[in-house]
Amino acid sequence: MDQLAVPWQLPPTVHIPAYWTAHLQRCTRLKRSPHFLAQILWQRGIRDMASLPGFLAADQYQPTTAAAIGNEMERAVARLKQAYEQNEKVAIWGDFDADGVTATSVLWDGLGEFFQQGNRLRYFIPNRLTESLGLSQRGIDQLADWGAALIVTCDTGSTNLQEIADINRLDIDIIVTDHHTLPENRPPVAAIINPRSLPSDHPLATLSGVAVAYKLIEALYQSLPASAPAPGGDPARFSGYWPNCRLG
Repeated sequence: MDQLAVPWQLPPTVHIPAYWTAHLQRCTRLKRSPHFLAQILWQRGIRDMASLPGFLAADQYQPTTAAAIGNEMERAVARLKQAYEQNEKVAIWGDFDADGVTATSVLWDGLGEFFQQGNRLRYFIPNRLTESLGLSQRGIDQLADWGAALIVTCDTGSTNLQEIADINRLDIDIIVTDHHTLPENRPPVAAIINPRSLPSDHPLATLSGVAVAYKLIEALYQSLPASAPAPGGDPARFSGYWPNCRLG
Protein backbone atom coordinates (compact mmCIF):
# COMPACT_ATOMS: atom_id res chain seq x y z
CA MET A 1 0.00 0.00 0.00
CA ASP A 2 1.45 3.31 -1.06
CA GLN A 3 2.01 5.83 1.69
CA LEU A 4 -0.32 8.80 1.40
CA ALA A 5 1.36 12.11 0.79
CA VAL A 6 0.89 14.61 3.61
CA PRO A 7 -0.64 17.81 2.16
CA TRP A 8 1.51 20.25 4.09
CA GLN A 9 0.53 23.87 3.62
CA LEU A 10 3.53 25.99 4.50
CA PRO A 11 3.35 29.79 4.45
CA PRO A 12 5.69 31.38 1.93
CA THR A 13 8.94 32.81 3.21
CA VAL A 14 8.74 36.58 3.32
CA HIS A 15 11.43 39.20 3.37
CA ILE A 16 12.23 40.32 6.93
CA PRO A 17 13.37 43.97 7.23
CA ALA A 18 16.90 44.33 8.54
CA TYR A 19 15.77 46.80 11.23
CA TRP A 20 13.46 44.15 12.71
CA THR A 21 16.21 41.56 13.03
CA ALA A 22 18.59 44.14 14.50
CA HIS A 23 15.97 45.30 17.02
CA LEU A 24 15.25 41.70 18.02
CA GLN A 25 18.95 41.07 18.51
CA ARG A 26 19.18 44.05 20.86
CA CYS A 27 16.16 42.86 22.82
CA THR A 28 17.41 39.30 23.19
CA ARG A 29 21.10 40.27 23.55
CA LEU A 30 22.07 37.35 21.35
CA LYS A 31 25.59 37.32 19.95
CA ARG A 32 24.48 35.83 16.66
CA SER A 33 21.72 37.03 14.38
CA PRO A 34 18.26 35.76 15.51
CA HIS A 35 17.20 35.29 11.89
CA PHE A 36 14.79 32.39 12.38
CA LEU A 37 13.19 33.92 15.48
CA ALA A 38 12.74 37.20 13.63
CA GLN A 39 11.08 35.37 10.75
CA ILE A 40 8.71 33.41 13.04
CA LEU A 41 7.61 36.53 14.91
CA TRP A 42 7.18 38.59 11.75
CA GLN A 43 5.11 35.95 9.98
CA ARG A 44 2.90 35.56 13.05
CA GLY A 45 2.09 39.25 12.91
CA ILE A 46 4.26 40.34 15.83
CA ARG A 47 5.86 43.41 14.26
CA ASP A 48 5.47 46.17 16.84
CA MET A 49 8.90 47.22 18.12
CA ALA A 50 7.47 48.94 21.20
CA SER A 51 5.65 45.83 22.47
CA LEU A 52 8.33 43.30 21.53
CA PRO A 53 10.22 43.43 24.87
CA GLY A 54 7.02 42.61 26.74
CA PHE A 55 6.35 39.67 24.44
CA LEU A 56 9.81 38.22 25.03
CA ALA A 57 10.15 38.90 28.78
CA ALA A 58 7.39 38.67 31.36
CA ASP A 59 8.88 41.40 33.54
CA GLN A 60 8.64 43.82 30.61
CA TYR A 61 5.01 43.03 29.82
CA GLN A 62 2.55 45.90 30.26
CA PRO A 63 -1.00 44.51 30.50
CA THR A 64 -3.98 46.28 29.03
CA THR A 65 -6.20 47.57 31.81
CA ALA A 66 -9.72 46.30 32.37
CA ALA A 67 -10.99 49.83 31.70
CA ALA A 68 -10.03 49.39 28.04
CA ILE A 69 -13.08 47.15 27.62
CA GLY A 70 -15.24 50.25 27.93
CA ASN A 71 -18.76 51.06 29.08
CA GLU A 72 -19.90 47.51 29.67
CA MET A 73 -17.14 47.01 32.25
CA GLU A 74 -18.21 50.24 33.96
CA ARG A 75 -21.81 49.00 34.08
CA ALA A 76 -20.75 45.64 35.54
CA VAL A 77 -18.63 47.21 38.28
CA ALA A 78 -21.39 49.68 39.16
CA ARG A 79 -23.91 46.83 39.53
CA LEU A 80 -21.53 44.78 41.70
CA LYS A 81 -20.89 47.81 43.90
CA GLN A 82 -24.64 48.24 44.28
CA ALA A 83 -24.94 44.59 45.31
CA TYR A 84 -22.18 45.08 47.86
CA GLU A 85 -23.65 48.25 49.32
CA GLN A 86 -27.20 46.86 49.47
CA ASN A 87 -26.15 43.54 51.00
CA GLU A 88 -27.58 41.57 48.06
CA LYS A 89 -26.97 37.94 47.22
CA VAL A 90 -24.86 37.26 44.13
CA ALA A 91 -24.76 34.01 42.17
CA ILE A 92 -22.05 32.89 39.73
CA TRP A 93 -23.26 30.88 36.74
CA GLY A 94 -20.37 28.81 35.45
CA ASP A 95 -19.79 26.22 32.79
CA PHE A 96 -18.55 22.64 32.96
CA ASP A 97 -15.62 22.83 30.54
CA ALA A 98 -12.06 23.81 31.52
CA ASP A 99 -12.53 27.47 30.64
CA GLY A 100 -15.83 27.68 32.48
CA VAL A 101 -14.64 25.92 35.64
CA THR A 102 -11.52 28.07 35.95
CA ALA A 103 -13.59 31.21 35.26
CA THR A 104 -15.98 30.15 38.01
CA SER A 105 -13.03 29.72 40.37
CA VAL A 106 -11.72 33.19 39.55
CA LEU A 107 -15.11 34.78 40.28
CA TRP A 108 -15.61 32.65 43.40
CA ASP A 109 -12.29 33.75 44.91
CA GLY A 110 -12.43 37.31 43.57
CA LEU A 111 -16.02 38.13 44.50
CA GLY A 112 -15.60 36.14 47.70
CA GLU A 113 -13.45 38.93 49.10
CA PHE A 114 -16.51 41.20 49.03
CA PHE A 115 -19.44 38.80 49.30
CA GLN A 116 -19.36 36.13 52.00
CA GLN A 117 -19.06 32.75 50.30
CA GLY A 118 -21.99 30.45 50.93
CA ASN A 119 -24.05 33.22 52.50
CA ARG A 120 -24.13 36.08 50.00
CA LEU A 121 -22.26 34.28 47.23
CA ARG A 122 -22.82 30.91 45.60
CA TYR A 123 -22.16 29.29 42.24
CA PHE A 124 -24.05 27.03 39.87
CA ILE A 125 -22.46 24.79 37.23
CA PRO A 126 -24.73 22.70 34.97
CA ASN A 127 -24.44 18.91 35.11
CA ARG A 128 -22.34 17.88 32.12
CA LEU A 129 -24.07 14.50 31.80
CA THR A 130 -27.65 15.72 31.88
CA GLU A 131 -27.60 19.40 30.88
CA SER A 132 -26.40 21.43 27.94
CA LEU A 133 -24.23 24.51 27.84
CA GLY A 134 -25.59 27.87 28.89
CA LEU A 135 -28.40 29.04 31.13
CA SER A 136 -31.25 26.72 32.05
CA GLN A 137 -34.57 26.97 33.82
CA ARG A 138 -33.50 24.49 36.50
CA GLY A 139 -30.56 26.60 37.55
CA ILE A 140 -32.53 29.83 37.33
CA ASP A 141 -35.18 28.41 39.64
CA GLN A 142 -32.55 27.26 42.14
CA LEU A 143 -30.89 30.65 42.28
CA ALA A 144 -34.23 32.46 42.51
CA ASP A 145 -35.29 30.25 45.43
CA TRP A 146 -31.96 31.01 47.13
CA GLY A 147 -32.72 34.71 46.84
CA ALA A 148 -30.19 35.85 44.24
CA ALA A 149 -30.54 39.50 43.26
CA LEU A 150 -27.73 39.33 40.71
CA ILE A 151 -26.35 36.54 38.51
CA VAL A 152 -22.87 36.82 37.00
CA THR A 153 -22.21 34.36 34.19
CA CYS A 154 -18.78 33.27 33.02
CA ASP A 155 -17.88 31.65 29.71
CA THR A 156 -21.56 31.53 28.76
CA GLY A 157 -24.81 33.45 28.43
CA SER A 158 -24.42 35.82 25.48
CA THR A 159 -27.10 34.22 23.30
CA ASN A 160 -29.41 32.77 25.99
CA LEU A 161 -32.05 35.37 25.18
CA GLN A 162 -35.07 33.39 26.40
CA GLU A 163 -33.38 32.54 29.71
CA ILE A 164 -32.29 36.17 30.16
CA ALA A 165 -35.91 37.22 29.69
CA ASP A 166 -36.95 34.65 32.30
CA ILE A 167 -34.37 36.03 34.74
CA ASN A 168 -35.62 39.56 34.15
CA ARG A 169 -39.20 38.50 34.91
CA LEU A 170 -37.97 37.28 38.30
CA ASP A 171 -36.55 40.75 39.01
CA ILE A 172 -33.01 39.37 39.01
CA ASP A 173 -30.27 41.33 37.26
CA ILE A 174 -27.64 39.58 35.18
CA ILE A 175 -24.06 40.41 34.21
CA VAL A 176 -22.84 38.32 31.29
CA THR A 177 -19.10 37.64 30.99
CA ASP A 178 -18.40 35.51 27.96
CA HIS A 179 -16.28 35.19 24.83
CA HIS A 180 -18.63 33.29 22.53
CA THR A 181 -20.87 34.51 19.71
CA LEU A 182 -22.72 37.75 20.34
CA PRO A 183 -26.43 38.19 19.51
CA GLU A 184 -27.45 40.68 16.84
CA ASN A 185 -28.81 43.09 19.44
CA ARG A 186 -27.63 43.81 22.95
CA PRO A 187 -29.65 41.66 25.37
CA PRO A 188 -31.51 43.28 28.33
CA VAL A 189 -28.79 42.74 30.92
CA ALA A 190 -27.06 44.93 33.49
CA ALA A 191 -23.82 44.45 31.53
CA ILE A 192 -22.36 42.16 28.90
CA ILE A 193 -18.58 41.86 28.81
CA ASN A 194 -17.59 39.99 25.68
CA PRO A 195 -14.34 40.64 23.77
CA ARG A 196 -16.07 39.86 20.48
CA SER A 197 -17.57 43.34 20.71
CA LEU A 198 -14.07 44.85 20.50
CA PRO A 199 -12.20 45.68 17.28
CA SER A 200 -10.20 42.73 15.94
CA ASP A 201 -6.90 44.52 16.60
CA HIS A 202 -7.79 45.37 20.20
CA PRO A 203 -5.29 43.82 22.67
CA LEU A 204 -8.16 42.17 24.58
CA ALA A 205 -10.11 40.94 21.54
CA THR A 206 -9.09 37.30 21.93
CA LEU A 207 -9.57 36.82 25.68
CA SER A 208 -10.77 33.45 26.93
CA GLY A 209 -13.70 33.09 29.29
CA VAL A 210 -11.48 32.90 32.36
CA ALA A 211 -9.53 35.96 31.21
CA VAL A 212 -12.76 37.95 30.89
CA ALA A 213 -13.68 36.92 34.44
CA TYR A 214 -10.23 38.00 35.61
CA LYS A 215 -10.65 41.41 34.00
CA LEU A 216 -13.97 41.90 35.78
CA ILE A 217 -12.33 41.16 39.14
CA GLU A 218 -9.43 43.45 38.25
CA ALA A 219 -11.83 46.31 37.53
CA LEU A 220 -13.79 45.64 40.72
CA TYR A 221 -10.66 45.65 42.86
CA GLN A 222 -9.56 48.94 41.35
CA SER A 223 -12.96 50.45 42.15
CA LEU A 224 -13.81 49.24 45.65
CA PRO A 225 -11.87 50.62 48.64
CA ALA A 226 -9.44 48.51 50.63
CA SER A 227 -11.91 48.46 53.53
CA ALA A 228 -14.56 46.77 51.42
CA PRO A 229 -13.81 43.02 51.68
CA ALA A 230 -16.36 40.81 53.39
CA PRO A 231 -16.01 39.92 57.07
CA GLY A 232 -13.01 37.68 57.50
CA GLY A 233 -11.51 38.73 54.17
CA ASP A 234 -7.99 40.08 54.02
CA PRO A 235 -7.61 42.84 51.40
CA ALA A 236 -3.87 42.20 51.16
CA ARG A 237 -4.26 38.49 50.54
CA PHE A 238 -5.08 38.86 46.88
CA SER A 239 -2.29 41.32 46.10
CA GLY A 240 0.03 38.40 45.38
CA TYR A 241 -2.49 36.66 43.15
CA TRP A 242 -3.60 39.76 41.24
CA PRO A 243 -0.46 41.90 40.93
CA ASN A 244 -2.13 44.32 38.52
CA CYS A 245 -5.13 44.91 40.76
CA ARG A 246 -5.12 47.77 43.25
CA LEU A 247 -7.51 47.65 46.15
CA GLY A 248 -7.51 51.38 46.86
